[in-house]
Amino acid sequence: MQITSDLTVTIQKLISARSGFASASQPTFVKAGTALRTEAPVIRPGATGNEDGTEYDLFGGFAQTSKTDVPATSSADAPSTTTADDPYMHAGKANYGELYAEYTRFISSMVEADRQHKDPTVARYFIPAGETQETVKAMDEHDYMWAIQDEMEAAADHSPQAQANKAIGNQGLSYGDATRMASDALFSLQKALPALNDTLARMTPTAVEERLQSVGGDPKLQRLAQQVAKNDMLFAKSSLRYVDRIVRSIESGPNKVDGAILVKNGQGQYQLGDFSISFNGQVMLTSRDTFKAFTA
Repeated sequence: MQITSDLTVTIQKLISARSGFASASQPTFVKAGTALRTEAPVIRPGATGNEDGTEYDLFGGFAQTSKTDVPATSSADAPSTTTADDPYMHAGKANYGELYAEYTRFISSMVEADRQHKDPTVARYFIPAGETQETVKAMDEHDYMWAIQDEMEAAADHSPQAQANKAIGNQGLSYGDATRMASDALFSLQKALPALNDTLARMTPTAVEERLQSVGGDPKLQRLAQQVAKNDMLFAKSSLRYVDRIVRSIESGPNKVDGAILVKNGQGQYQLGDFSISFNGQVMLTSRDTFKAFTA
Protein backbone atom coordinates (compact mmCIF):
# COMPACT_ATOMS: atom_id res chain seq x y z
CA MET A 1 0.00 0.00 0.00
CA GLN A 2 1.36 3.38 -1.05
CA ILE A 3 -0.79 5.65 1.08
CA THR A 4 2.22 7.61 2.31
CA SER A 5 3.29 8.59 -1.19
CA ASP A 6 -0.34 9.39 -2.03
CA LEU A 7 -0.60 11.70 0.95
CA THR A 8 2.69 13.34 -0.02
CA VAL A 9 1.42 13.93 -3.55
CA THR A 10 -1.82 15.36 -2.15
CA ILE A 11 0.14 17.87 -0.05
CA GLN A 12 2.36 18.82 -2.98
CA LYS A 13 -0.62 19.34 -5.27
CA LEU A 14 -2.39 21.30 -2.56
CA ILE A 15 0.35 23.87 -2.12
CA SER A 16 1.57 24.07 -5.72
CA ALA A 17 -1.86 24.65 -7.29
CA ARG A 18 -2.62 28.15 -8.52
CA SER A 19 -5.20 29.20 -5.96
CA GLY A 20 -5.19 32.95 -5.90
CA PHE A 21 -2.70 33.34 -3.06
CA ALA A 22 0.39 31.26 -3.95
CA SER A 23 2.27 31.33 -7.23
CA ALA A 24 2.22 28.07 -9.14
CA SER A 25 5.82 28.61 -10.16
CA GLN A 26 7.10 29.04 -6.62
CA PRO A 27 9.10 26.08 -5.22
CA THR A 28 7.72 24.16 -2.28
CA PHE A 29 9.39 21.65 -0.03
CA VAL A 30 6.98 19.42 1.83
CA LYS A 31 7.39 15.89 3.16
CA ALA A 32 4.92 13.60 4.83
CA GLY A 33 5.75 12.65 8.42
CA THR A 34 7.63 9.40 8.93
CA ALA A 35 7.70 8.91 12.69
CA LEU A 36 4.93 7.65 14.96
CA ARG A 37 2.84 10.40 16.51
CA THR A 38 -0.78 10.25 17.57
CA GLU A 39 -1.54 13.75 18.77
CA ALA A 40 -4.25 15.78 17.08
CA PRO A 41 -3.13 18.36 14.51
CA VAL A 42 -1.45 21.34 16.16
CA ILE A 43 -0.81 24.69 14.55
CA ARG A 44 2.45 25.72 16.13
CA PRO A 45 3.82 29.25 16.68
CA GLY A 46 4.82 31.30 13.65
CA ALA A 47 1.68 30.66 11.62
CA THR A 48 0.94 34.29 10.76
CA GLY A 49 1.13 35.00 7.05
CA ASN A 50 2.72 37.97 5.37
CA GLU A 51 0.61 40.57 3.63
CA ASP A 52 2.00 40.42 0.09
CA GLY A 53 0.38 37.13 -0.83
CA THR A 54 3.61 35.11 -0.86
CA GLU A 55 3.61 32.20 1.56
CA TYR A 56 6.59 30.03 0.72
CA ASP A 57 9.45 32.48 0.35
CA LEU A 58 9.35 34.32 3.65
CA PHE A 59 13.03 33.92 4.42
CA GLY A 60 14.84 35.85 1.75
CA GLY A 61 17.28 37.22 4.32
CA PHE A 62 18.54 33.78 5.28
CA ALA A 63 22.06 34.24 3.97
CA GLN A 64 22.45 37.62 5.65
CA THR A 65 21.30 36.44 9.08
CA SER A 66 23.94 36.41 11.80
CA LYS A 67 25.10 32.99 12.99
CA THR A 68 25.63 34.11 16.55
CA ASP A 69 22.54 32.15 17.59
CA VAL A 70 23.78 28.77 16.34
CA PRO A 71 22.32 26.27 18.84
CA ALA A 72 24.52 24.80 21.53
CA THR A 73 24.83 21.03 21.66
CA SER A 74 23.77 18.79 24.49
CA SER A 75 26.58 17.42 26.65
CA ALA A 76 24.46 14.37 27.35
CA ASP A 77 24.31 13.51 23.68
CA ALA A 78 26.71 12.22 21.05
CA PRO A 79 29.58 14.52 19.99
CA SER A 80 28.51 17.57 18.04
CA THR A 81 28.13 17.13 14.29
CA THR A 82 28.62 20.84 13.59
CA THR A 83 31.94 22.59 13.08
CA ALA A 84 33.13 26.16 12.74
CA ASP A 85 33.34 25.66 8.97
CA ASP A 86 29.95 23.95 8.76
CA PRO A 87 27.55 25.07 11.51
CA TYR A 88 24.64 23.26 9.86
CA MET A 89 23.10 20.03 11.12
CA HIS A 90 22.39 17.41 8.47
CA ALA A 91 19.75 14.70 8.40
CA GLY A 92 21.10 11.35 9.55
CA LYS A 93 24.07 12.96 11.29
CA ALA A 94 22.70 15.45 13.83
CA ASN A 95 22.23 14.16 17.36
CA TYR A 96 19.09 14.57 19.43
CA GLY A 97 20.49 17.33 21.63
CA GLU A 98 21.44 19.51 18.68
CA LEU A 99 18.06 19.00 17.05
CA TYR A 100 16.15 19.77 20.25
CA ALA A 101 18.17 22.95 20.75
CA GLU A 102 17.46 24.04 17.17
CA TYR A 103 13.76 23.23 17.50
CA THR A 104 13.30 25.26 20.68
CA ARG A 105 15.51 28.11 19.42
CA PHE A 106 13.52 28.40 16.19
CA ILE A 107 10.12 28.37 17.88
CA SER A 108 11.12 30.87 20.59
CA SER A 109 12.61 33.17 17.95
CA MET A 110 9.42 33.03 15.88
CA VAL A 111 7.25 33.69 18.93
CA GLU A 112 9.42 36.62 19.99
CA ALA A 113 9.37 38.14 16.50
CA ASP A 114 5.57 37.81 16.44
CA ARG A 115 5.29 39.36 19.92
CA GLN A 116 7.34 42.37 18.82
CA HIS A 117 5.53 42.57 15.45
CA LYS A 118 8.84 42.19 13.66
CA ASP A 119 9.84 40.43 10.47
CA PRO A 120 9.78 36.73 11.48
CA THR A 121 12.94 35.93 9.48
CA VAL A 122 14.82 33.42 11.62
CA ALA A 123 18.05 31.63 10.71
CA ARG A 124 17.81 27.86 10.12
CA TYR A 125 20.59 25.43 10.87
CA PHE A 126 19.08 22.02 10.13
CA ILE A 127 19.14 20.66 6.57
CA PRO A 128 16.64 17.82 6.00
CA ALA A 129 17.42 14.95 3.63
CA GLY A 130 17.28 16.03 0.01
CA GLU A 131 17.49 19.74 0.84
CA THR A 132 20.27 22.31 0.68
CA GLN A 133 21.04 25.53 2.50
CA GLU A 134 19.29 27.40 -0.29
CA THR A 135 16.12 25.29 -0.37
CA VAL A 136 15.76 25.24 3.41
CA LYS A 137 15.35 29.01 3.47
CA ALA A 138 12.24 28.67 1.25
CA MET A 139 10.54 26.08 3.45
CA ASP A 140 7.39 27.10 5.29
CA GLU A 141 8.01 27.58 9.02
CA HIS A 142 5.81 24.64 9.95
CA ASP A 143 7.39 22.34 7.37
CA TYR A 144 10.79 23.20 8.84
CA MET A 145 9.64 22.52 12.40
CA TRP A 146 7.99 19.26 11.36
CA ALA A 147 11.19 18.20 9.58
CA ILE A 148 13.15 18.76 12.81
CA GLN A 149 10.53 16.81 14.76
CA ASP A 150 10.82 13.87 12.38
CA GLU A 151 14.60 13.87 12.69
CA MET A 152 14.44 14.15 16.49
CA GLU A 153 12.09 11.17 16.66
CA ALA A 154 14.28 9.17 14.28
CA ALA A 155 17.36 9.94 16.37
CA ALA A 156 15.55 8.91 19.55
CA ASP A 157 14.11 5.74 17.99
CA HIS A 158 17.53 4.63 16.76
CA SER A 159 19.18 4.84 20.16
CA PRO A 160 20.15 1.47 21.71
CA GLN A 161 17.88 2.09 24.68
CA ALA A 162 14.88 2.87 22.48
CA GLN A 163 15.50 -0.23 20.37
CA ALA A 164 15.73 -2.39 23.51
CA ASN A 165 12.55 -0.88 24.94
CA LYS A 166 10.71 -1.46 21.66
CA ALA A 167 11.81 -5.10 21.56
CA ILE A 168 10.70 -5.64 25.15
CA GLY A 169 7.40 -3.89 24.49
CA ASN A 170 6.68 -6.03 21.44
CA GLN A 171 7.49 -9.20 23.32
CA GLY A 172 5.11 -8.32 26.15
CA LEU A 173 2.31 -7.13 23.87
CA SER A 174 -0.77 -9.32 24.10
CA TYR A 175 -3.41 -9.93 21.44
CA GLY A 176 -5.93 -7.94 23.49
CA ASP A 177 -3.60 -4.97 23.94
CA ALA A 178 -2.69 -4.95 20.26
CA THR A 179 -6.37 -5.07 19.31
CA ARG A 180 -7.27 -2.16 21.58
CA MET A 181 -4.38 -0.07 20.29
CA ALA A 182 -5.29 -0.70 16.65
CA SER A 183 -8.96 -0.01 17.34
CA ASP A 184 -8.05 3.24 19.07
CA ALA A 185 -5.90 4.33 16.12
CA LEU A 186 -8.65 3.50 13.62
CA PHE A 187 -11.20 5.34 15.77
CA SER A 188 -8.96 8.43 15.70
CA LEU A 189 -8.52 8.04 11.96
CA GLN A 190 -12.28 7.94 11.38
CA LYS A 191 -12.75 11.08 13.46
CA ALA A 192 -10.04 12.95 11.56
CA LEU A 193 -11.23 12.21 8.02
CA PRO A 194 -14.39 14.39 7.82
CA ALA A 195 -12.55 17.58 8.80
CA LEU A 196 -9.67 16.72 6.47
CA ASN A 197 -11.97 16.08 3.51
CA ASP A 198 -13.92 19.26 4.18
CA THR A 199 -10.74 21.34 4.29
CA LEU A 200 -9.33 19.75 1.13
CA ALA A 201 -12.60 20.55 -0.65
CA ARG A 202 -12.25 24.18 0.44
CA MET A 203 -8.69 24.25 -0.91
CA THR A 204 -9.40 23.36 -4.55
CA PRO A 205 -8.40 26.17 -6.93
CA THR A 206 -12.00 26.54 -8.02
CA ALA A 207 -13.31 26.84 -4.45
CA VAL A 208 -10.64 29.39 -3.49
CA GLU A 209 -11.26 31.46 -6.61
CA GLU A 210 -15.02 31.47 -5.97
CA ARG A 211 -14.46 32.76 -2.42
CA LEU A 212 -12.13 35.48 -3.65
CA GLN A 213 -14.67 36.59 -6.24
CA SER A 214 -17.53 36.50 -3.77
CA VAL A 215 -15.97 39.18 -1.57
CA GLY A 216 -15.74 41.64 -4.44
CA GLY A 217 -12.94 44.14 -4.98
CA ASP A 218 -12.58 45.41 -1.40
CA PRO A 219 -8.81 45.07 -0.66
CA LYS A 220 -9.41 44.34 3.03
CA LEU A 221 -11.91 41.57 2.27
CA GLN A 222 -9.57 40.18 -0.37
CA ARG A 223 -6.72 40.00 2.16
CA LEU A 224 -9.03 38.39 4.69
CA ALA A 225 -10.12 35.75 2.15
CA GLN A 226 -6.48 35.07 1.29
CA GLN A 227 -5.59 34.67 4.96
CA VAL A 228 -8.50 32.26 5.47
CA ALA A 229 -7.20 30.22 2.51
CA LYS A 230 -3.71 30.18 4.01
CA ASN A 231 -5.09 28.99 7.34
CA ASP A 232 -7.05 26.26 5.56
CA MET A 233 -3.90 25.17 3.76
CA LEU A 234 -1.95 24.98 7.00
CA PHE A 235 -4.68 22.93 8.66
CA ALA A 236 -4.88 20.61 5.64
CA LYS A 237 -1.14 19.98 5.67
CA SER A 238 -1.21 19.35 9.42
CA SER A 239 -4.20 17.02 9.10
CA LEU A 240 -2.59 15.07 6.25
CA ARG A 241 0.50 14.62 8.38
CA TYR A 242 -1.61 13.47 11.32
CA VAL A 243 -3.56 10.96 9.20
CA ASP A 244 -0.36 9.67 7.62
CA ARG A 245 1.16 9.01 11.03
CA ILE A 246 -1.90 7.16 12.29
CA VAL A 247 -1.75 4.87 9.26
CA ARG A 248 1.96 4.28 9.84
CA SER A 249 1.36 3.48 13.50
CA ILE A 250 -1.19 0.81 12.56
CA GLU A 251 1.18 -0.72 10.03
CA SER A 252 4.16 -0.73 12.41
CA GLY A 253 5.39 -3.28 14.95
CA PRO A 254 4.05 -6.83 14.85
CA ASN A 255 0.87 -5.86 13.01
CA LYS A 256 0.28 -7.20 9.51
CA VAL A 257 -2.15 -5.29 7.30
CA ASP A 258 -3.82 -6.91 4.31
CA GLY A 259 -5.56 -4.48 1.98
CA ALA A 260 -5.64 -0.70 2.13
CA ILE A 261 -6.42 1.14 5.37
CA LEU A 262 -7.03 4.41 3.57
CA VAL A 263 -8.26 5.00 0.02
CA LYS A 264 -9.71 7.79 -2.08
CA ASN A 265 -13.24 7.56 -3.38
CA GLY A 266 -14.53 8.80 -6.72
CA GLN A 267 -14.91 12.34 -5.35
CA GLY A 268 -11.28 12.46 -4.23
CA GLN A 269 -12.14 12.16 -0.54
CA TYR A 270 -10.26 9.95 1.89
CA GLN A 271 -12.11 7.05 3.49
CA LEU A 272 -11.33 3.71 5.11
CA GLY A 273 -10.63 0.97 2.61
CA ASP A 274 -11.12 -2.79 2.68
CA PHE A 275 -8.54 -4.29 5.05
CA SER A 276 -7.79 -6.74 7.82
CA ILE A 277 -5.19 -6.38 10.56
CA SER A 278 -3.50 -9.43 12.06
CA PHE A 279 -1.33 -9.92 15.13
CA ASN A 280 0.96 -12.98 15.20
CA GLY A 281 -1.16 -14.65 12.55
CA GLN A 282 -4.51 -13.92 14.23
CA VAL A 283 -6.94 -11.46 12.69
CA MET A 284 -7.68 -8.64 15.12
CA LEU A 285 -9.78 -6.18 13.13
CA THR A 286 -11.28 -5.73 9.70
CA SER A 287 -12.83 -2.77 7.94
CA ARG A 288 -16.27 -4.18 8.78
CA ASP A 289 -15.73 -3.83 12.55
CA THR A 290 -16.78 -0.95 14.77
CA PHE A 291 -13.77 0.81 16.25
CA LYS A 292 -13.64 2.12 19.81
CA ALA A 293 -11.40 4.50 21.72
CA PHE A 294 -9.00 2.83 24.13
CA THR A 295 -9.70 4.54 27.46
CA ALA A 296 -7.97 2.15 29.86
